[in-house]
Parts: sequence; structure tokens; C-alpha cells
Amino acid sequence: MKKIKKKRKPHVAIGGVPPRNAYDLYTFVAGAALEGGEPFRLDCNCGGVVTIMPPFQDEYVVCARCESTIKMIVIEGDPGYIIGADPDGTPKLLPVQGSKKPHPIELSHSERDTILARVRAQVEKKKVG
Repeated sequence: MKKIKKKRKPHVAIGGVPPRNAYDLYTFVAGAALEGGEPFRLDCNCGGVVTIMPPFQDEYVVCARCESTIKMIVIEGDPGYIIGADPDGTPKLLPVQGSKKPHPIELSHSERDTILARVRAQVEKKKVG
């Protein structure tokens, strides 16, 4: 059976910037990595890698492997991870790409559990108060 590759719609609008809803994926990037002047890797969900060469001034990249348009959300400094949530509201640690700190999966179970327990406690405190 022949695999048919769907033709992607162009994401480029006036001025070369994609329309707001044109991004396939979103990722968090450490601001320190963009300011540091050294190249760093940005990993796509498909396993592809985009090498970011500072100074990088665009707000998105395109994965050469799957052609996904990835919007980069710059986080000040180098936090390593940020707190996010699954669709059911369960807190989780989201990696910040370009960070020199350990990836959340490299933290021990104890470290992750402690961080997430504090987050759950803060969320419950806000619900009550």
C-alpha cells in the first residue's frame, strides 16, 4: 500500500509571521539559552531536533523531520522546568528547552514528588481560600 503524504497548508501570512493559530506545537525555551550565544538543541515531539543558533530572533521554528511549526515561549532565566498540568488538572513538570539544569525526568522520584506535592498543596489552598 502506498503511503500518501498529506500536503501541508502554508503557515506564512503577511510579513512572514504565521497566523496566531497556525502553530502545531508549543515549547518553553530558557531565555538564558538565547542570550548565552551558544547553539542548543530544541527537541520536537517526533524525535526530530532543531539546532537553535543564537542570537535567535524568530518566535517559531519548523522541524525538518515532521514539518511541525513549533512556537517558542521564552521563559526568563534558566528555570529548568515549569509547572504545568495534565488535562485532568494533575500537576506535572514541563521541561524548559535550552536549559543547563537537569531535565525533569532526570530528577529523582523523591525530588519530583516533593515539588509536585508542594504544587498540589498550593492549588488546594487556593481552592479553599
